[in-house]
Amino acid sequence: MDTNTTFRFTVLSAAITLSTLLAGCSMINTDAQPKDMPEYKLTDWKPVGVPNAGPMSDTVPVLNTFHTMHGSINNTDQLMIVTAPEQKLSWVAETQFYVPEGPSLDQQGNLYFSPFRPNEDVSLVALDGKTGERRWTLPAHGDISGSGATLILNSPEHNQEVIYHSTYQNIWAVTTDGDILWTKKTGLTWDLEESGSPHAWGVNFVPGLNALSLVTGNGKIMLFDRLTGRQLLAEAFDLPGSPAVQNLDARPPKFVRSWADEAAEEQFGKSQADTGLFTTITDIIFGGGREVTNFYASDPISNRLYVAATAPDEIDGTKDDVSELGALYALDIVATTAGQYKLDIAGRFDFDGGTGATPSVSNDGQKIFTTDDHGNIIALARDLTEIWRVNVGQQIAASPAIGSDNGEIYAITMHKIVKVQDNGDSGELVWDADIDMFPDFNSINALTPTITANGVAVSIGAVKSYGSVDLMVGVGLGLLDKDTGKMISFVEAAEESIAVTVVAPDGGFAIGHSPTRRLAAKGILGDNADDIIGGVARYVPTNPEFVARDAVCMAVRYTERQQSYSKIDNAQAYEWDTKQINVLVNQAENALGREVDDLAQECEALTTKLDKVDNSAA
Repeated sequence: MDTNTTFRFTVLSAAITLSTLLAGCSMINTDAQPKDMPEYKLTDWKPVGVPNAGPMSDTVPVLNTFHTMHGSINNTDQLMIVTAPEQKLSWVAETQFYVPEGPSLDQQGNLYFSPFRPNEDVSLVALDGKTGERRWTLPAHGDISGSGATLILNSPEHNQEVIYHSTYQNIWAVTTDGDILWTKKTGLTWDLEESGSPHAWGVNFVPGLNALSLVTGNGKIMLFDRLTGRQLLAEAFDLPGSPAVQNLDARPPKFVRSWADEAAEEQFGKSQADTGLFTTITDIIFGGGREVTNFYASDPISNRLYVAATAPDEIDGTKDDVSELGALYALDIVATTAGQYKLDIAGRFDFDGGTGATPSVSNDGQKIFTTDDHGNIIALARDLTEIWRVNVGQQIAASPAIGSDNGEIYAITMHKIVKVQDNGDSGELVWDADIDMFPDFNSINALTPTITANGVAVSIGAVKSYGSVDLMVGVGLGLLDKDTGKMISFVEAAEESIAVTVVAPDGGFAIGHSPTRRLAAKGILGDNADDIIGGVARYVPTNPEFVARDAVCMAVRYTERQQSYSKIDNAQAYEWDTKQINVLVNQAENALGREVDDLAQECEALTTKLDKVDNSAA
């Protein structure tokens, strides 16, 4: 849940008259069907030069799916697998839950998510990847405000993957089968008279210390030993910012919030809090009152965290216990006494208008990428001095996806998906994607981009526009060509999400349902809009040979790239490419159900076979 999602609701906050719209609700066409796609062809895109790479911990899983909120501990939103070109909806599960973060997946494809304000005492739900059936849960103990995306790591000590999960008050280490290895109190408490604890933004990993980190919405940070759960800070570190300035006037009108709350209650049940679900979400996005409204990054090369929050109160020129500015903090974890640590602020970058983006860190740890409210992607050095910025023309919606290949960066606004080129000391806008996918409807970007080997996985929404008001009535998931920005595959989706575009190890999508714009549309359109659906949806490849062909042929291209540079001079890059190739080969073998031998021959044979099938069908 990247809360620069503000842009998503400005269309509903405009001061316009809706009387004409409301009078004609029953006549509005809401049957948004995606257009037919041309015959799928593998992209011509190739990786060139030396990949951006850094040290790789054996504890951190390979990037064959989302093992945490943004794929990796440094939030690049990049995977090494291919996205399946042809998919279908396999199942939707736990539709009673609102899922604004995750899901995370293990190597077997099982899913884990934390629902927001559930009407059940659960803070984590584990699902079977093949069927969607519930496997096990962890309790909430009253923490209903969400717990971030689950972190999944390799545990050499246990010879298996381990799930790390935290609410505001409790933290767990659990096997994928639900066996609790340890559980501890976080050391954080809140007034039981309040409506709910602050949001916990999920667990991240600090490889150099073998430690777990936790950042909360009210600016608290805690550290824990990964093996035991022992607290590593004498007390919680408190970020120096103040709660963000209130901006409640920017919310959707009260009658829209009321109708959307009713639509939410019909699907998700009556909220345990004083306010309805839609009002709560829009208050988070618009209302201020919080210090941290995004996930955070772990530096891959040092014991440092990067946290986007609010600047100290006095920086905006007025000491009034609220902050009008955002800030990105570089926080170094420093040893004090044996087994104890503290956090030092190594740098701070202030934002005019703040930021709603999770910070993203390059694999080599040399650049940090963020955004501001004015449409800028900003590249910073390790000391948080600015290197370059590129304006994309509209407010950026979430954290940019940072590729290891070719200096490529992908970012989203409400209406656009853009590619930006990192040239080292400068950046440049390369293309705006063609996302016109729904005939007779306007198409808007709907979710964060995810970089995969054969394209950029995205979500596109279908909207009916009335003046400056957009009503989302449909949504789909697609794959963009990295070279051209053209849509090369697309599948209709079950529901909207404000989480992340998760791709499972087999190349299919795994989407957490968190309808928000759809709730507003449902509230206004009533029965003329499709029913709201919560939970998690899993999509599966329908043509395994497409997956195998793309994976094998991309492995050939990565092999050619790896052979173009010196292994001795670029050891970390060489190791990165080796893992990249192995991940693709493994995906191809799983798709085919057999071993893959000569990559070039397999690529040619599969391409020839698929071309014959396409030609005969034509």
